[in-house]
Amino acid sequence: MAMIFNSSLLREKFIIEEHGPEDEKSGLDMSVCSNRMAIDLQSGEMIPESYVIRAHNMHSCARMAATIVNSYNQTGPILNRNPPYNWEDAWNIVIDEYERAHNPHRWVAVYNKGRIIFEAEGHHSFLDVIEQCDAINKGSYETSFEMAQAAFKKAGKNVKIQYNSNIALVVDIERMKGRCGMILRGPERTTTFNMIMESNKKGSALNTAQCITGAAAFLEGIQLAYMVGINLEKISRGEIESHTPEDLKTREARKRLGRLNADVITLENKAKVRYRPERPNFFEIVTISERLAQKKLEESEKAYHDSYQEDRK
Repeated sequence: MAMIFNSSLLREKFIIEEHGPEDEKSGLDMSVCSNRMAIDLQSGEMIPESYVIRAHNMHSCARMAATIVNSYNQTGPILNRNPPYNWEDAWNIVIDEYERAHNPHRWVAVYNKGRIIFEAEGHHSFLDVIEQCDAINKGSYETSFEMAQAAFKKAGKNVKIQYNSNIALVVDIERMKGRCGMILRGPERTTTFNMIMESNKKGSALNTAQCITGAAAFLEGIQLAYMVGINLEKISRGEIESHTPEDLKTREARKRLGRLNADVITLENKAKVRYRPERPNFFEIVTISERLAQKKLEESEKAYHDSYQEDRK
C-alpha cells in the first residue's frame, strides 16, 4: 500500500552569540547553516517511523530523504532490521562523482527521535542540541531554540540564538497524484514553480521516492546552471584559465546537467508530469546566466574605468 507523504525542506541559518553581564557579546559568536527535511513514514499496517535529515545542500538532503522513503516502501521499517540498514551505502547512492570531486564541504546527518543514527563527512554539533530539544517538544520546532538557550544557560553560558529560515521545497504526495513546489533563488530574482504528478497507469501508485528525486534534480540543476553560465563567461574573458580546478569544475558541471535532465525525463516517463509555469530548461538557464554575467562584468569594468579616469584628473 502506498503512503501519503507530506514534507518540507527548509534552508536554515542559526546565529549563536554569547552575551556577558551587560548584554555585550563575549565568548561564542558563530553561525551554523543547514538544510533540514523531516519525514514521517507510514504505509498500511507497517510500523511508522520518523526521521530528520540534515545536509550541507538542498539536493543531497532531498535525495537522502528519497533513499530512505524508497527503502521503507520496498522493504518495510528500517530501524530494527537484521542485518541493519546500511546507511553508508545509502549516502554513497546520494553522492555522485561530481559532488565527490567538487564539494569538499558535503555532509549529512540523520536523526530519529532526536538521536543521531547516521552522520557522514562531519556536521556541527549544535544541530544535535536542536534536534534533541525538538524531540522533547514533540512538534513545536521553533520552541526548541528557546529550550536550547535554557540548556546553555544551565551550563553557565548566556547564549542568544537567532533563527532564519525559508522553504525550498514542499512535497505533497497521495497514492495517485502529488505536487512538489520549489522556491529557487536565481542571480536576479527568486522564482517559484510547481511540478504536478499523476499516475499514468490505472491502479498503479506514484513512486514517492522518484518524485522527490525529480525535485532534487531541479534544486541542483537550476543552481548549477547559474554557476556554469557565470563561469563560462569568465572563461571566455580569461578570468578563469584553462585546465585550472575552476575550469574543470565548470566543464564537469555541464555534463552533470545532462545527467540531471535524464533524472527528470525518467520521472516524466513513469508519470504524467505538468509544470506551472513551464518546465525549467537547464541549458537555457546557462545561456541566460552567461548573458547576465557578461552584462554585470561589463558594467563593473566600465565603473572601474570611469573611476580610474576620475582619479587621473
